[in-house]
Amino acid sequence: SHPHLIYEWENDLNIGDLCEKGSQLRPHIVWFGESVPMLEVGIREMLDADIAIIIGTSMQVYPAASLIGFVPSDCDIYYIDPQPHISHELASRQGLNIIEESATNGMLKLADHLIK
Repeated sequence: SHPHLIYEWENDLNIGDLCEKGSQLRPHIVWFGESVPMLEVGIREMLDADIAIIIGTSMQVYPAASLIGFVPSDCDIYYIDPQPHISHELASRQGLNIIEESATNGMLKLADHLIK
């Protein structure tokens, strides 16, 4: 992994677009079957969370979906999605708050709730 080789890119990405080392450029995303960068850091963050916010995911893509299983038992979880899927990790959780909205509308509702 070469963090200095992460480029700002606003155009279409095409075969033949190469980095300075001569390798094909690709989106800065994790493809199926690849390891999730910084997963261990994410786990440590979840272990110390006061609240957890899940936005716009099916909760079916692992290992990232398993991160919610690392939050403390007294941690409030807010799940924002127009069609939320209650995964195994979520089904057994106390303090689960589901906001069946788009990310934009759901975050506005959550912000109002947290400010009060």
